Amino acid sequence: MGVMLLAPNVRRVAEDRRDCYWLYVVTDCNTAPTLQEPVRDPAKFEWHEVKKVSHYYLSVDSIAQPMRVRKKQTTFGEKEP
Repeated sequence: MGVMLLAPNVRRVAEDRRDCYWLYVVTDCNTAPTLQEPVRDPAKFEWHEVKKVSHYYLSVDSIAQPMRVRKKQTTFGEKEP
């Protein structure tokens, strides 16, 4: 059927309230939405952690432009004017 992504708080509450927590799953949302049998105590299943990954990017334009020196650079130990 697929994979469900759940917020960390959903897992915490499911583990804390095992006696009264139910998970309702709707499948085929884009064609014929179907409510599956509600799952009592979903904390009993194996949960797989999804880690957030950060990415960085550099603009090619910023690398291709020549660098500009804005003020005279001092060497170590030299006083600025």
